[in-house]
Amino acid sequence: MARRRRQSNPYLQSAAAVDKALVDGVGGLAFTAQSPPGVGRLIRIPFYLTTGVAGAISSLQANQAVVGAGGFNNNLAGGVANQTVPVCALDFATLPAAGATGTAIMTTPQISWATLRIVAFEIQRQDATLNPASAGEVCVSDLQIGGGANLFVHEDMAPSGIYLSGSSSFAGLRDYPILKSPNTASVSVQGLGAPASARITFSASLVCEILVDDNYGAHIPGPYARPGALVRQGGSFV
Repeated sequence: MARRRRQSNPYLQSAAAVDKALVDGVGGLAFTAQSPPGVGRLIRIPFYLTTGVAGAISSLQANQAVVGAGGFNNNLAGGVANQTVPVCALDFATLPAAGATGTAIMTTPQISWATLRIVAFEIQRQDATLNPASAGEVCVSDLQIGGGANLFVHEDMAPSGIYLSGSSSFAGLRDYPILKSPNTASVSVQGLGAPASARITFSASLVCEILVDDNYGAHIPGPYARPGALVRQGGSFV
């Protein structure tokens, strides 16, 4: 005896496809909101340019005339540093050939009201519309706390993509040290490209956990920053 084959309902099929499309964000809007990490967790401290590179790396400043197709401020040629504006500009126009610019130094301000533990380093960058087909690169090295040992694994410059903001996870560091005033963090920055490379705006941040806050008290840090997660046997391994 032959069984009667059940016919699929085209309406139900189309409804399921629409539902899937809405969930996947294809053909509709999808909203995702992640909860904040908790009190005093994963806060960002901006770096500010303390030593610029004339004609290549400079801090953007307010209330200055904008020049050039890339829309960068006229202080770019001076390699001007700024302790209030954390956004910097990287321009390759003065490079005689493909290669690297001079090295700039960026530093965090003193945080006198809290004791923090460093857990990550982060770079945000945006290429300008000028010559977008020929992209340059922001490179970093020598992340130090108060002139101490380099926290990066690499001794020389490395592409900022390793530490790019928006990645699924933070890049690891050699240590998660305490940051307490008067100590500050510093990092070296260099541009790598050709004279025709796109101009870039970028900023850098230090990701920290607040351990003790003079105004809000002591916080419970995330599991990655608690003492049990930082146990070590010594400073030298074979």
